[in-house]
Amino acid sequence: MGYTVKIFPDPEGDGDYIAEIEELKGCSAFGKTPEEALWEVETAKRLWIETAKKHGKPIPKPKIQKANKPKKRFNVMFPESLLKDIDEYRGKHGLKRSELLATAAEKFISSSR
Repeated sequence: MGYTVKIFPDPEGDGDYIAEIEELKGCSAFGKTPEEALWEVETAKRLWIETAKKHGKPIPKPKIQKANKPKKRFNVMFPESLLKDIDEYRGKHGLKRSELLATAAEKFISSSR
């Protein structure tokens, strides 16, 4: 998957490098070289996604993938209590309403195939 990976020197100054996946909050790894950090963050990504699935957490799409998909706006009406629950959930997980609803719709459709 085309997630955004940032690699930078460890600010502790011990010569190591840190690789982070921007879209996956808290997903990072260390390495003695940038290449090693990249290799390690691939393992961290796999484990992050497995853990999110295990706990029923949403898995953010890669920014690159998001940018390439055309989007279309439409209006939706929800009961006020459901919209409150949606906003509470998305707030806890750092999502926009549209991201949460699109992810939920994708999961629902793929699970019923």
